[in-house]
Amino acid sequence: MTVVFVFASTFIVTKQLFTEISPLAFACVRFAGITALAFVVLALSRAPWTVRRSDVPRFAVAGVCAYTLYQLGFVLGLDRTSPFSSSLLIGMVPLFTIALLTILGERPHPLTWIGVAIALVGTAIFVADKLGSPDSLLGDLLSLGSAVSFATYGVVNRPLVKRYATATYTAYTILAGAIPLLALSLPAALAQDWSGISTTSWLIVGYMMVLPVYVSYMVWNWAISRRGAAAASSYTLLVPVASGVFSVVLFGETFDLEKLLGAALILAGLVALQRRPAAVPTMQRREQDRHSVLAND
Repeated sequence: MTVVFVFASTFIVTKQLFTEISPLAFACVRFAGITALAFVVLALSRAPWTVRRSDVPRFAVAGVCAYTLYQLGFVLGLDRTSPFSSSLLIGMVPLFTIALLTILGERPHPLTWIGVAIALVGTAIFVADKLGSPDSLLGDLLSLGSAVSFATYGVVNRPLVKRYATATYTAYTILAGAIPLLALSLPAALAQDWSGISTTSWLIVGYMMVLPVYVSYMVWNWAISRRGAAAASSYTLLVPVASGVFSVVLFGETFDLEKLLGAALILAGLVALQRRPAAVPTMQRREQDRHSVLAND
């Protein structure tokens, strides 16, 4: 629930921030600070600095999915669409998590796919009014891309959260994702006029450095290590609800009947996905058995 509140707030405060700072300049400064913070925490925690060479590719994939692709989709998508649209579409992480688990060999109950179909129909209805607005439609598609990236991160990262100390895997996944992100966003940061940024916006940048990424991802990984990726991802269903309330109150956003119908179908489909979790424990048992073997070795 803590992660839900923090994640929901990010859509609101970041949208406000874009009135003064470009999305890529914000991403550059934010992740430069987050990376430094991660390694300061690693040093203070006295957690191990070394990782298995065989795990390096997994660190790289997890970092790129969680921090490069997800964050690019988040900032560039939010810049082009509304906070509610962005949060709702990114909130489709459970749908893509189920799809990934299926690709990895799980066989969800057939009724699970009814939930997938309902959510997809809702998505089509929700974005239908954007067909005449290419920039806003692109924002929605980028938000969907973020959902795919975060779902991939949740699945790929599971062995790491079981094998390494929190400070260790957090620092190295952030580093893996920050390197390409900083390379892509540095030109925008150099072009940004930082002298005109207000104190409020700098406070928002500080908030976005510490809570949504570093602290929330640690809490998120803690939940995944105990409940599994699919079970933990169910809580993301509440993010668009909270964000929608914030958007109405703070931005005065309004929704027509078609938009509300699409949103309701998306949420109904995602709820249906959580009604059939039978496939997930099987994956978790396999994962636990594999780690037991590795530990004995």
